[in-house]
Amino acid sequence: MLCHYCGHKSDLNRNCVEGNKCDPAFSGPGVEKISEEVNSIFPEFKSVIFSSDTMNKKSSINILDDIIDNKINILIGTQMVSKGFHFPNLNCIVVLDIDLTSQGHDLRAAEKNLQLYHQLSGRAGRAGKPAKVYFQTYNINSDVISQITDQDPFLFLDKELILRKNYSLPPFERFIGIIITSSDEDKLKEESFILHDELSKNLNCKVLGPVEAPIFKIKKNFRNRILIRAKKDVKIQKKLSEILKIHKSRSGIKLIVDVDPISFN
Repeated sequence: MLCHYCGHKSDLNRNCVEGNKCDPAFSGPGVEKISEEVNSIFPEFKSVIFSSDTMNKKSSINILDDIIDNKINILIGTQMVSKGFHFPNLNCIVVLDIDLTSQGHDLRAAEKNLQLYHQLSGRAGRAGKPAKVYFQTYNINSDVISQITDQDPFLFLDKELILRKNYSLPPFERFIGIIITSSDEDKLKEESFILHDELSKNLNCKVLGPVEAPIFKIKKNFRNRILIRAKKDVKIQKKLSEILKIHKSRSGIKLIVDVDPISFN
């Protein structure tokens, strides 16, 4: 097993009770698992996995040519499918488990799903043929899904603006997210609290955190996050820049600043 974030590798073999070997059970709709099910259900059609792993190989040009020539009938892919490719024969797209993308730490998830829907709509039926895009959801009464898939995008956007205003979210309040990273976990924790105290003392804003980032480790670096919430009329850029410059030079850790973020991965 290999973690694509932190690089951790592990053997699948596990010793269970009484010295027996464990039988791993894989869960979740990964492209490999979906590919197995597709090949089982539609053995008469040729399918291919369309992801960054498979399309970085030398054979990717041949795969694209086979898709365009209709020699490949089914693509099992990531969001790469929606990014600028021209598939003239593509006439049906199914997005699996759309509910998963609406959960977690990204408050912009529904907005991104709206963008995804319209991007996919642009991929399907490009040659003038009838086409459909399906979103698989377990929430059959979801107003959000109905709004996202409506032909009028403003049905969703107008309601989303009201929601953002009611909860003081961007663009009605300023968010500044700071990701602090270090290869030393103890040093990261110490420096994160020092930075929080400096920000709280010198900025007339609400400073939240530090907490572990949802993706706590990428490669060899651990990650914490701090969120600054400020009113639209508060100008904090210059003071914030001074604080971060001093802190960075003193601690030697890396800081990533994102203005008006709603996702803090």
